[in-house]
Amino acid sequence: MRHIVLLCSAGVSTNVLVKKMETEAARLGYECTITAYPLAQTSEGVANADVLLLAPQAGHSLASLQVKYPNVPSTVIPQKLYGALDAVEILDLAQKTAKDY
Repeated sequence: MRHIVLLCSAGVSTNVLVKKMETEAARLGYECTITAYPLAQTSEGVANADVLLLAPQAGHSLASLQVKYPNVPSTVIPQKLYGALDAVEILDLAQKTAKDY
C-alpha cells in the first residue's frame, strides 16, 4: 500500500484534494493512503511517505526536500491540475512519481 503525502502552505484546498483523490483511488482499486501536511510539519509527513506531492505554493521547497529526503520520490503538482483539484490527474502523477507503472 502506497502512502502519498501532499505538502502545502496552509492546507485548506489540499484537504479537499485529499478527499477527491481518496475517492478516485477507491474507484480505481489503487491501495493507498493520502494525507496532507503543511510545510512546517514536513518531517512528520515524510516519516512514512512513499511519495511526496507539493502544492504549487510549496514548490519552492522541492530542491531542498529532494536533498534532505533522497529516498522519497517527490514532485510539484502543476498549477493547472491543483487549481482544478483534478484528482484523476494528480493521482496519476503520484503513481508515476512513485514508479507504480
